[in-house]
Amino acid sequence: MSAPPHPQPPAKGASHGAGDFSYVGIDAILEQMRRKAMKQGFELNIMIVGQSGLGKSTLMNTLFKSKVSRKSVVSTPEERIPKTIEIKSISHDIEEKGVRMKLTVIDTPGFGDHINNENW
Repeated sequence: MSAPPHPQPPAKGASHGAGDFSYVGIDAILEQMRRKAMKQGFELNIMIVGQSGLGKSTLMNTLFKSKVSRKSVVSTPEERIPKTIEIKSISHDIEEKGVRMKLTVIDTPGFGDHINNENW
């Protein structure tokens, strides 16, 4: 006795009529997951860390062609370059070619400014 033949999945794009059902397999699930992710969008968080005066805020502003983060304080008349004095987070919602992205840029104050590295 031979085993009954296994049903073959319908060709891609073929439908079964009234319910418009199609073959469900791993390839279909992966495509559904991709479509769902594209529809919901993505979140991208960028934190830039370093000592004061290295240009962290300037780098972020240059990359995104806008002021993405900076809290400026000038403590003396001689100090012309504003510093980031607190952790600041700014979010932007971007949509391009139907894909949404929430960009969050986190700019930090001078990290490691008060560490004594002279005795290494």
